[in-house]
Amino acid sequence: MAINTNIDTAKVRERAYQLWDQAGQPEGREQEFWFDAERELAEENEVDTSAEAAVLDLPPAVPGRLS
Repeated sequence: MAINTNIDTAKVRERAYQLWDQAGQPEGREQEFWFDAERELAEENEVDTSAEAAVLDLPPAVPGRLS
């Protein structure tokens, strides 16, 4: 089964707004509602949002090189 890693920003925005509105439109909690919306949509689309999946697989750094 292929895992969809793309979450539509417009859908996240709409869901975050719904969550914020349902919570009584509190100020200063925008990120909380955004992350909750992302998580919900990711679960619906079976996107792996675990900390392990968030780790980038970068090549090892070469000592003495800046580029």
